[in-house]
Amino acid sequence: MEKFDVNLGTCPDVETLMALASTQAGLSDFGDPALRVPLEAYVTSLRNDCWEGMTPFAHRQAVDFIIHHLGTRLKLVNDRKNYPEISAQKIRRPMIIVGPPRSGSTLLHTLLSLDPENMAPEHWSCLEPSPPLALGAPSKERLERADKRMMSLFDLIPDIFVTHPYMIEEGSGALAECGSDIMNMAFTSQQLWCFYRGESYRQYLLGSDHSAALRFHQNFLQHLQWGAKGTRWALKGSDHMLWMGELAAQYPDALLIWTHRDLAQQLGSLASIQAILTGLTGNPLSGEARQAVGRLAIEQQRAAVEKAMSARDAIGEDAFFDVSFHDVMAAPVRTVERIYERYGLKMSAEHADKIREWLANNPPTKHGVHKHSPEDFGMDAKKINHDFAEYVDRFGFGFGIRPPLAA
Repeated sequence: MEKFDVNLGTCPDVETLMALASTQAGLSDFGDPALRVPLEAYVTSLRNDCWEGMTPFAHRQAVDFIIHHLGTRLKLVNDRKNYPEISAQKIRRPMIIVGPPRSGSTLLHTLLSLDPENMAPEHWSCLEPSPPLALGAPSKERLERADKRMMSLFDLIPDIFVTHPYMIEEGSGALAECGSDIMNMAFTSQQLWCFYRGESYRQYLLGSDHSAALRFHQNFLQHLQWGAKGTRWALKGSDHMLWMGELAAQYPDALLIWTHRDLAQQLGSLASIQAILTGLTGNPLSGEARQAVGRLAIEQQRAAVEKAMSARDAIGEDAFFDVSFHDVMAAPVRTVERIYERYGLKMSAEHADKIREWLANNPPTKHGVHKHSPEDFGMDAKKINHDFAEYVDRFGFGFGIRPPLAA
């Protein structure tokens, strides 16, 4: 963590945090003033909903996280001013996986990224994106800074490596997500809620217009694309369920891939992940608190799914393709080929070979098994299927319910 001189007895206000970031970066233009709204929402929630229940170390970590991402924004805006080639980049037909967390989206994203024609962001490029790639490959020192920052965030929650084993070997070279990596810089991210579980910030995510954050998302892709090789982006972010309408408006030609999984597996895994992330407060969870995590995980996903289905109705079915986690596991190459066929693309033999090679070198149990049970979080099949009735009827996935494998 960086050193900063500020009293952390209470959460610093937005003005203080921006001033600290500006001093560290030696820059003052944070870009679109509309992005102050999500920052205010997050900081207010930290102060009013979370701060009292966090340890002093967690306070410093939270403030360091904010200052770093604000500093990154300052550098991105400065680069955009200095290099007009960035804003000239065209983002065409991005593939965007928009399904809920723990629905197989990370595996599918990895398989899509193996296509030589596709570009996919990596953690280092979100943590240390400046200067742009067109000016030269990242230095060893830059990659080491990104690696150190990424790993230091998880000092309080080492169990995260069981649920995200790819980070053990790949570190900051692992694929990044739209929500928990890119959108963190716009302080519009479900991950930020998962860290400290501030209720007012959760309501902000569910109820607000996030067009400004999606503009930032596109600006960031332009930054990464200048100097990159490839013709289209392969992206993923479960957070997109919260702003599917704004996403489609920003990328009207996007190829939207909605992943699904048996809710018994998916919600149990999601609650387990969220219980681990709550450790960033510095305090362990009791048995009853774990049950509360499970209830809130279900409620958050129900609200996100309902919002996403409503947005999908407005966007139109032509933009979407539904993919079953169970199909990806049973027939990964054929499942990716079906995605390409759906959008009028041809999967190359080289891409198929790369998928087979990657799967051979990365069996599911390579770094252990993420053990979780929906019963650990008090999940009731009948109630969940009732609460998700519209989703079950529409897509055929519920708690203990899933359609047959694709032919």
